[in-house]
Amino acid sequence: MICWRCREKVEGPLCVSCGALQPPPAAPDHFDVLGLDRAWSVERQEIDAAWRARSRLVHPDRFAAKSAVERRMSLQWTAAINSARRALRDPVRRGWYLATGRDRPADEPGGSLDPDFLEQIFELQLEAQGDPQGVAAQASAMRDAVMGELDARLQAWEQGDRTAPPTGVTELLDRMKYLDNLAQPGA
Repeated sequence: MICWRCREKVEGPLCVSCGALQPPPAAPDHFDVLGLDRAWSVERQEIDAAWRARSRLVHPDRFAAKSAVERRMSLQWTAAINSARRALRDPVRRGWYLATGRDRPADEPGGSLDPDFLEQIFELQLEAQGDPQGVAAQASAMRDAVMGELDARLQAWEQGDRTAPPTGVTELLDRMKYLDNLAQPGA
């Protein structure tokens, strides 16, 4: 990206040459917005520290006396930074983002889930009518197992070729949607 004011190369929200706030990307990448490497194993503290640092740079109070365009860019950057933080702090949303480029699943019920898994979920839903706490505990244990497999797959992806999205992750994340619903009785 080239600075709109001084025409120098820019890699972030502010030009290091003239200090001008730059327009946010049209489709911001959550990792780029926070200045983080694209990774599964990023820690919450690292995300929060990056969020604080970027927020200080673009906070609307810093641009209150600037032009309307710069004030608007500040608000857009702030929204992008806050959205990135929310998405990356949640491991499930981070998994979706790494696998699909979206931080939430598409609204496609069932997706490509194994029919045996869907049958198991159906049976658990029926069982939950009589024993919601027992089913919640069982679903929570199943969710923990799926989360362990998800972590293993994303760790392996992180150690290998990161240019392609991780494989087999979306099915695990789809399973977690169903298990989350069962693990929270009455929600």
